[in-house]
Amino acid sequence: GDLYPVLGLARALDAAGLEPRLLLNPDDCDVARAWGLPSTPVGPSRAEMSARLGLSVDEIAASILRDPGPLLNRALIPMLPSLTEAVQRAVDEASVVCATPFALHAVLAAERAGIPAIPILLQPMMAFSAVDPPRGGAFRAAMPGPAGGVALLWNRAVIGVAHATLRLRHKRRLTRARRALGLPPQLGTPLVHHGADVPFRLGFWNARFAPVPPDTPDIVAAGFPASPGGALTAEQIRWIETGPPPLVVTLGSIAQNLGGTGFWTEALDLARRLDTRAVFLHGEAGVPADDRLLALPYAPHADLFPRAAAIVHHGGIGTTAEALRSGRPQLVVPVGADQPDNASRLHDMGVAEVLPVKRFGGAAAAALLAPLLERFDYVAASRHATLMRERDGCAEAARLIAAVVSKDAHAIGED
Repeated sequence: GDLYPVLGLARALDAAGLEPRLLLNPDDCDVARAWGLPSTPVGPSRAEMSARLGLSVDEIAASILRDPGPLLNRALIPMLPSLTEAVQRAVDEASVVCATPFALHAVLAAERAGIPAIPILLQPMMAFSAVDPPRGGAFRAAMPGPAGGVALLWNRAVIGVAHATLRLRHKRRLTRARRALGLPPQLGTPLVHHGADVPFRLGFWNARFAPVPPDTPDIVAAGFPASPGGALTAEQIRWIETGPPPLVVTLGSIAQNLGGTGFWTEALDLARRLDTRAVFLHGEAGVPADDRLLALPYAPHADLFPRAAAIVHHGGIGTTAEALRSGRPQLVVPVGADQPDNASRLHDMGVAEVLPVKRFGGAAAAALLAPLLERFDYVAASRHATLMRERDGCAEAARLIAAVVSKDAHAIGED
């Protein structure tokens, strides 16, 4: 979920005449090279991290989706000094650093080098806005936006508690890591505020999906990243086109085994109840065998989703963007993290029903999805899809970053 937007941004920067230097997890470097982008491995691989923590990859994924705090304290923050030193030379030679939220070492290296750092926010919930607060999870107590009056005061209190919790959990450890790097103590809220020079925060989503709230004016919503590309094989297209459009089911790149016991069996039951075929994007998860089922570890969403009768997905931000661009009905089964927030926004747009993954079953899913299919407004969904496609978030982000490099402050504010 973090990788494709970064690769798309690197391509756009190159097209804009800037030289991108990618510092990636070792497991992601081969993907970057397949995109024609040179990259440098940094930090342990997923297998090495799994062995270090004594947790399976699925257990790590479940922890991140449920609450990344313990893993931050146990693994990431203790490694920050060594990770920062590992990237420092590359950062010293750069004009600007762009980093996703957990790449704290990149921001620390930028602060040491005295160059600007641009946080990449992939999910609207990372705005931590009281006007438009995150939906679900730890923010269930907040009142949905746009909030004003008493609701706004209440939401500020909820967001304040979230900030206080992050400071309580991580500030002391981050200050210790910063001290080891010769930096002053951690100021502000970890993961939200940074000690480096931050010209703006890059929101990698379309403002029509989530407008930038007025209490987070430093965020610029550039648009969803462009689709990563790729195409279905001729054989896959023949299977899809031999009958009515199929149901497409995916739990994304890290949650394939996190739907609970029997998720994929229940998803097949859903297809039967809807009397349709199905395409399962199941990764390494085991799925049942059935004549009505095309089971694939992965398929390019941009080519597959528009061919679907409906899409059942977890609500990850990348999948959300592709589902919106397809104009198809959706059933979102959020697992954790930002997914309940994304699901709520899709529901508000009228393109999706929501069923938490813990309550997912064939009967319950059919009871929501069948009525949605009957009443679905394909014209409005097509309008949404066009609006999502009309702005290339990577190209816009590259323009904004180029303005920082050239110190053209006026260009940053243009829209």
